[in-house]
Amino acid sequence: MTVLAQQGGESAGPGFFSEDVLDQFRIPVGNWADQAVDWIAVRLEPLLRVIEWPFSALIDFVVDDVLEPLSWVWVVLAFFVIGTLVRGVKVGVFSAVALGLCALLGVDFWLQTARTIGYIGVAVLLCVVVGLPLGVLCGRVDSAWRVVRPVLDGMQVIHSFVYMLPFIFFWGTGVVSATMVTMVFALPPLVRLTNLGIRQVREDVVEASRAYGAPEWRVLFDVQLPLARPAIATGINQTLLLAISMLGIAAIMGAGGLGQLLLKAITDQSVSKGAASGLAFFLVAVVLDRLSQPQSDGSGGLLRRIRRAWAHRRDPEKLLEDAGDAQDAGDAQDAEDAPSPQPAGSAGDFEPATAEEKPGMVLAGIGGLLAVVSVFLVWTTDAGFMSAYGRRTDETLAGESFNGLSASGGSWFGFLTLALGLLVVGAVVTAWLAPGRGPRYLTTDGALIGALALLVMMACYVLASPSDLSSPGTGLGVWVALAGGLVASVGALRWIRRAPHTPLHPLSLKIGWGRLIGGTVAAVIILVGMFSAWSFDRRSDQVISQETLARIEELRQRAVDNPADAGPISAEISALTAQMSVSQVAVTDGISSEGTRLGLWTLIGGLLGLATVLPAAGAMGRDEHRQWRWSTITAGIGAGVACAAFGWIAVHVRSADPNYLSGIGSFLALMGGVLLMATAAGILAEFRRSKVYADG
Repeated sequence: MTVLAQQGGESAGPGFFSEDVLDQFRIPVGNWADQAVDWIAVRLEPLLRVIEWPFSALIDFVVDDVLEPLSWVWVVLAFFVIGTLVRGVKVGVFSAVALGLCALLGVDFWLQTARTIGYIGVAVLLCVVVGLPLGVLCGRVDSAWRVVRPVLDGMQVIHSFVYMLPFIFFWGTGVVSATMVTMVFALPPLVRLTNLGIRQVREDVVEASRAYGAPEWRVLFDVQLPLARPAIATGINQTLLLAISMLGIAAIMGAGGLGQLLLKAITDQSVSKGAASGLAFFLVAVVLDRLSQPQSDGSGGLLRRIRRAWAHRRDPEKLLEDAGDAQDAGDAQDAEDAPSPQPAGSAGDFEPATAEEKPGMVLAGIGGLLAVVSVFLVWTTDAGFMSAYGRRTDETLAGESFNGLSASGGSWFGFLTLALGLLVVGAVVTAWLAPGRGPRYLTTDGALIGALALLVMMACYVLASPSDLSSPGTGLGVWVALAGGLVASVGALRWIRRAPHTPLHPLSLKIGWGRLIGGTVAAVIILVGMFSAWSFDRRSDQVISQETLARIEELRQRAVDNPADAGPISAEISALTAQMSVSQVAVTDGISSEGTRLGLWTLIGGLLGLATVLPAAGAMGRDEHRQWRWSTITAGIGAGVACAAFGWIAVHVRSADPNYLSGIGSFLALMGGVLLMATAAGILAEFRRSKVYADG
């Protein structure tokens, strides 16, 4: 474990396998979140008010101006009319009787019933306004669905107690933030089922409408949406049921409604209040569920339907399986019984390494080997480089030298250099000996991604500024690693131009607007990260002024001269230190001369990556192989930006003093680099090494 040992004058700490080491190698996620919330609350206050406005305006209008002043009789009659028109007289009569029973429980119960109907109505209305167009977009644009789907997965996997926190931080407790959380929780089923309904419309029907000259807006409104109506109706119903299930959490957040009465009954342990409020809650839920059910699905009670909605909140598409007719089941059985076709090209073999690509492979392999060797050479002398920012003992280490893997040397930049070098070498060896048979990224594009990531990361490292309090020397290993990245990149670029690769499916002839938007968003995130904090320094010698230090030294001398007053003097010293530590903190952004300026260099990398997104998305030609090569370059640059930001974070997780933390800016740069890589993932997944086939 000598690789992980901290060097450079630090005292021995707990062993790596001790649990106490977790307090030393701690990732400051909570501090990043605190910094992000403060920055958003101060800089984006107008945007927060814009987001809040539709929620507050609708709640004020629907609840305060309409439902609460309106007599309960008119509300009951209105629901009778709505139920009769939407579902029939039976549902209309039931809705009126159920709400009338809620009113007869008492004035307080009726007011909370009206508020509950208003809150759920606003949340579901906004879900429809946002979710329906988004679901249609996902159903018609594959790239939009690839972006939205992981977001929906996160919204459904993360517990509501987790994502309710930012709403409380930005908008406080109350009905507005509670309605926002309810909307976030209830939105995914509507988007998923709308997307599924659009995609399940038979392709021959859509193509027939286009063949008759219908424009795309007519195809959508006259063909796809009408045929997808059952799925959309099911999505709205599931959204409403999930909104109902959130009323208890909304009450915890300070919203009114029947959930508040239930919470108060539990707090007071009142059986009478609990029974009455529970009955009103149940009746309102049944009424809203019956009004929103699809016409073709009237089976099952409310409890069963809520249970099914909760059970399938992560995969609401399965809720449509019960609605399939016998013909669909028969078609599925026939398809299952039919013999599966043999994949095209199953008799072929991957093309061996050709003479044209071998020179590039050799050059890339040499660059990868240089990177591997570089981490065992000297990277830093006389002081730490990155580590000196966060650790005082690394500011002056005269006469000492450190390699790329030591804590005072390259540290995690060295570990990443070693990993990327091995990736390039592994890709070369695999493609040479067993082309097409190794792991997916041990191939041509994987080598180029690793080489470019190494080049971008080492360029950021070399251009970074050392701490003003240290004077480190740059060893040979840094330049060897940079040269290795350059040589590997040149070789991999030559290799990928001659490597025989083909896509599994024909690429779209349209410009990839989703990739262009994703690249732009990635660059904006990195730009915001550059102006955000990259380090927070709360160490006492950093935040305490020289005057305070002089005062503390004077008090210490008085304590020495007057031992009898040592106690009060010590308390005064502690008060001065605590006061200055709390009131001051040294914050360095990504462009300031007091820091490394890594934010500036990662931004330049992000802009270069954004420039490569244009040809990668087909904006400069529709040639498939050109898009593949440029997508690989985009992924490599994005990986380099992410590695540079991750290296800065990990260095200080490994070695920084307790009161020195990396900032949210480095995390944003990391996320921007990852997003830049993600824009190229779809194209890279399509390309494999070409196959050759025997005659006959």
